[in-house]
Amino acid sequence: GLGSQGCFSCSFPLFGVAIVSAPTMPKVSGIACVTVLIAAALFCVASAITPSGSVGGRGFGDNLNWVSFTEGIAEAEATKKPAMVVIHKSWCGACKALGPKVAQSSEIAELAKDFVLINVHDDEEAHTTEKFKPDGGYIPRVIFYDGLHGEVLLDHINKKGNPSYKYFHTGAESVVASMKEVKELFESDAFLSKGKAEL
Repeated sequence: GLGSQGCFSCSFPLFGVAIVSAPTMPKVSGIACVTVLIAAALFCVASAITPSGSVGGRGFGDNLNWVSFTEGIAEAEATKKPAMVVIHKSWCGACKALGPKVAQSSEIAELAKDFVLINVHDDEEAHTTEKFKPDGGYIPRVIFYDGLHGEVLLDHINKKGNPSYKYFHTGAESVVASMKEVKELFESDAFLSKGKAEL
């Protein structure tokens, strides 16, 4: 508050902001101080917020627009677009190896314009359904979701990978191949005229 000798002090512990003016400083109007405090608080809040709907790359490329599972499914259905769901863990060596390959792929960046990118990290997998574990809960898994018809696209697998782990990818090439297949599927008239399923 404003002291009897013109000393103004205020703190915002939530933002780590404390402003104190000593009695020897010129007296400043209360409105000017409040304006400075509001500006400082807004700056702190704005600095801490990531873009709306964004969860960041989490090792899979901050250059790509990754969203959470819940946001991504809703966005895919609202926009009638396919979603690429990447399920990974922070402690997983194979996930850490795949992430930079996805992040650095110019083909994935280009194809991503036609997809909703969903980044499911660590405990967030609990928000998914069993349909996103069609052949087990191994990681990383790259699974595609059909936002037009509301179903998991089980046929779009790593064709050069292990048949026991169909959605396990080790490089950008197999992810690109699957993305191209899904993009072509979404361009086919037969697919576009099919009915909607339950997730």
